[in-house]
Amino acid sequence: MLVDHRERGSGIPEALTAAGLDVRLTDLPVGDYVLGHGLAVERKGPNDLGASIRDRRIFDQAVRLQSAFPQAVLLVEGEPRGIAEDAWRGAVCRLVEDGFTVLHSLDVEDSAAWIVRLAKRARRAAPTTPTEGPRRAPRHPSAQAEVMLSVVPGISPAMARSLLAAHGSLAAIAAAAPDGLRGHPGIGRVRAARLTEALTQEYVVPADREPEPERAARGTRPSRRWILTEPGTTESRSFDRRAIALRALQSAAPGTQLVDSLTGEVLESAAEPGPGGA
Repeated sequence: MLVDHRERGSGIPEALTAAGLDVRLTDLPVGDYVLGHGLAVERKGPNDLGASIRDRRIFDQAVRLQSAFPQAVLLVEGEPRGIAEDAWRGAVCRLVEDGFTVLHSLDVEDSAAWIVRLAKRARRAAPTTPTEGPRRAPRHPSAQAEVMLSVVPGISPAMARSLLAAHGSLAAIAAAAPDGLRGHPGIGRVRAARLTEALTQEYVVPADREPEPERAARGTRPSRRWILTEPGTTESRSFDRRAIALRALQSAAPGTQLVDSLTGEVLESAAEPGPGGA
């Protein structure tokens, strides 16, 4: 098991070693605990969860973790401090909608117990997990609709169920695309466009399709950018740090929007001047 060196002082690595696990401290680029090739855990203590939600770092970590591992787990430890209950529960619900598994532990000892159990199950399940061959298709039509929708890039099985529950059917989702999807939780400009293309674009036979682009090597994934778009113009400004983009937004023209480049979500807009403003 790989453990990020920043977890050294938590006491969890010692508990994992005492449980018979082979623990190796290292500098992990993403996640706190890597339990195998397909499973990683991000642990958030009472103070860290609130801070990562306020600066939205937790959503960036979730995207990176899900892109690197088929199974990503957020372990929330204790009762979050320094943040309103509605705020942290809402953020956790958004992660669940995006396919993130969330577990809650009482304290450090309970966190260690969760990680030990996850690691042992991952090790026991690894040899029997099928790696090739077709999977049996679900028999219920609603389950089939979930599978069909979840193959669209950026649409997790949880998000597929949420969309189908809100609209009622694949046909209704197609009819609502793209503008009617933008108000759905977790659906921004990029995901709405992908759904629209998959559900409404005219079919192209394989011989006439453009070749699929080769998958980029791990580590070359474009980083998240924060983009300011001004109303009535095609010009935009891009920033690599959200804090800098927010400062620029304060002096931007009214109606200018701050957009997350990875999700297409509009995070904030420049306010219109008040009655006495310039």
